[in-house]
Amino acid sequence: MKKYLFLLAAVTVSYFIVTGQSTQDNSVKWNIAPEMTRVVPDGEYINLPQNSNIVFSTENRKVYTNNGIYDVTPNFRVHPSAGTQSEVPIVRHPTNPLIMLASANTFRGGSTFSTGVYVTTDGGISWFGSDTLNNGGFSYGDPGPMIDKDGRMLMSYITTAGSMGASYSTNNGINWAPTVTFPGASSSADKNLSGTDDAPSSPYYGRSYTVYTEFSGTYTNRIVLSYTSNGGVSWSSVAPVSPPVASGHHHQGCDVRVGPNGEVYVVWANCTTNGQNSTEDSLGFAKSTNGGVNWVVAKNNADNMNGIRSAGLFNSIRTNGFPRIDVDRSGGPRNGWIYVVSSEKSVAPATDVADAILHKSTDGGTTWTSVRVNQDAPGNGKYQYFSAVRVDEAGGVNVVYYDTRNTPTNDSAQVYVSRSLDGGVTWADVLVSDHKFKPKPISGLASGYQGDYIGITSGNGKAWPYWADDITGIYQAWITSIIVSTYPLNAFNLNTPSAGSRIETLPNNTTQYNFTWDTAASTASYKWIFGNPTPTPRKITLLPLGNNLTVTSGQLDNILAGLGVAQGDSLVGQWDVWSFRNNAENDSLKAANGPRTITLKRKKPLLTAFNLVSPPTNTTILTLVSNTTPVNINWTKSGEAVKYKWIYASPNFSSQSNVKFNVQSNNGGYDSVLTVRNSQIDSLLAGISVLPGDSSVGQWRVYGYSAADSLSSVQTYNITLRRGIAPTITTTLDSIVVNLPVNQTTTRNFSIGNSGQFPLNWVVTESSISLDNLSVNKTDADRINALQANQPKGAPDIYHGEDVTDSQGGPDGFGYTWIDS
Repeated sequence: MKKYLFLLAAVTVSYFIVTGQSTQDNSVKWNIAPEMTRVVPDGEYINLPQNSNIVFSTENRKVYTNNGIYDVTPNFRVHPSAGTQSEVPIVRHPTNPLIMLASANTFRGGSTFSTGVYVTTDGGISWFGSDTLNNGGFSYGDPGPMIDKDGRMLMSYITTAGSMGASYSTNNGINWAPTVTFPGASSSADKNLSGTDDAPSSPYYGRSYTVYTEFSGTYTNRIVLSYTSNGGVSWSSVAPVSPPVASGHHHQGCDVRVGPNGEVYVVWANCTTNGQNSTEDSLGFAKSTNGGVNWVVAKNNADNMNGIRSAGLFNSIRTNGFPRIDVDRSGGPRNGWIYVVSSEKSVAPATDVADAILHKSTDGGTTWTSVRVNQDAPGNGKYQYFSAVRVDEAGGVNVVYYDTRNTPTNDSAQVYVSRSLDGGVTWADVLVSDHKFKPKPISGLASGYQGDYIGITSGNGKAWPYWADDITGIYQAWITSIIVSTYPLNAFNLNTPSAGSRIETLPNNTTQYNFTWDTAASTASYKWIFGNPTPTPRKITLLPLGNNLTVTSGQLDNILAGLGVAQGDSLVGQWDVWSFRNNAENDSLKAANGPRTITLKRKKPLLTAFNLVSPPTNTTILTLVSNTTPVNINWTKSGEAVKYKWIYASPNFSSQSNVKFNVQSNNGGYDSVLTVRNSQIDSLLAGISVLPGDSSVGQWRVYGYSAADSLSSVQTYNITLRRGIAPTITTTLDSIVVNLPVNQTTTRNFSIGNSGQFPLNWVVTESSISLDNLSVNKTDADRINALQANQPKGAPDIYHGEDVTDSQGGPDGFGYTWIDS
């Protein structure tokens, strides 16, 4: 009976929350402020079918980048579920990297919202958990997970009353204490995240913090904070963090992180107020040195932003540019640096509709700089959105985001992690998802909602990107790991080619040469070097992907040509390989048995007899300035890697001065075909003073070239190049005459309209010149019809509008001349 009453009470509370508690309160509970991001019901939830056994990869994938080689493990779901999982932050235990706490907004239709908890205690090998706290507790989501210094798991979230509260677990998320609502929190709380002080040197070691936006009450539209000093048993009264808001703005999308000495850093977006299109206008930042009680810095304009907040960025999904924060706690040279990421558009350093942007402070938040994180082509119109950041234990900065760069239609996304090993100056992009999905709103939830955050953490030599996608049919929480550890370099040897080898190169040649060596470390990167006569000074430096270099004969030939080596000449020198711990800036080790001697020789292409093919001798080519039809000139090939030029002379090749023009063949001169537009030949003729209607009579042949040598084609063909006369249209007060050169036709549409102030009556008379695709737009149709009715017998017909076309023609198939009647 008690269980029945409890269930009845829970259903009743849920009903009143969704529908309103009385007829006297007509406000919509979840729409107090249109810019709020709560996961409100909207329409009918439909259970979509999903593939529960979907697997996209089964083996690790190596990704070669400019700052190292990364192993990416197959993607998997942390807690396959029948309901949707979205908005997915993740954290790691401060001292035990094998323990991680992931979360999600969960929804199964109706009012069954909750906060999912998914835990691993063995470094991500296995996961357990539930889509609800306590396997049945409900909330309105917005999870803010944290693990304090004692290993106690805490979770902040929006309570079923619309306020802000938290719960804790002392047994790795199996059971959770009842919700504690933060003292002073209104019923319009939104967009919370949490963090804990896990810095042993901090006087507030173990204190945990939650920040969020109040959309009503004393601190309306501002960021507030509550903290616990006893592992979540009780929480402080909420107090403001952000300064009062400027007119037309509100503060939203906050995050909190603790520095190496217990400094509490809070960031937020200072947003223009425009509902779900409330652009993030600037970065807000606050700093406390006394455990979040007071703020020595609190400003709304720490750095410029232009966020992507939109009710429908693409595919009808809502998105945001809310900032996420982390601090370097590695103890390395950048210890204490603050990193904030967001998604921004248009304004530098953003280049288009949505880029991942990093804001960085190296002086505790006093000054800031910003850079573009994603390394795809700037301004390409691809979407990088929902960024999150994690500084790993080695000081590497890892930024995760959704990305559409590999989808030509720009409507499907993958997940990337960009990693920097120099404090955010340079980046390498790592594709971490092994499948694409098409972002779309989750049915039954707020308009456009697919989640507002993704997450990333690190530990035990790995980074853990964590996101949600609906590739199975419904949104689920997915995770993968990237091995980011760097291992000591081991002695290694050069393998192939052997000492004294000779490599011959030819332009445009695809023959491959392979240089191989042993692996120095699984995460090592390498430089292949060549010098003449010894490796110092270096003449060539190449960056291979892995412990081998594959280069084509043509690529090497280009390099040698750039060094000034003539065709037929050689460079005799030595090659060697250097390994680096994970990139070119870290410690290095040279191959134990290097360098090795090698000869690099630019071969001289062999010229052999070749023949002309087309156009045949005595051909006439009629050109026109507006004709874009391609003209192909062909011949057989001479020796390999020979370059060609098409030569035209008039009247013949008896004198060098008779050569009028020469044109390099396709593919940089290496093809035995030249393709030019008809209009280009017309321009060439104009360049030698041939007038329209006139001709140039001459000859053509092709020359092949090898270094300073050349060879003419076996044949020389006669050719006539004649410039055509373009159709002309002349007008007088009462006539329009279209002139085509003899034996020419036009397929261009010709229409006649009257833009004057007085009506004109047009009479069609037959002519002996064909006019294709003729149409007339005449507004005074009735007047023309009247004229037609009064025409004497045998007089030419009068046509108007679309009735006059080439397909209908005149009585005997000729075209028409138009005159004013």
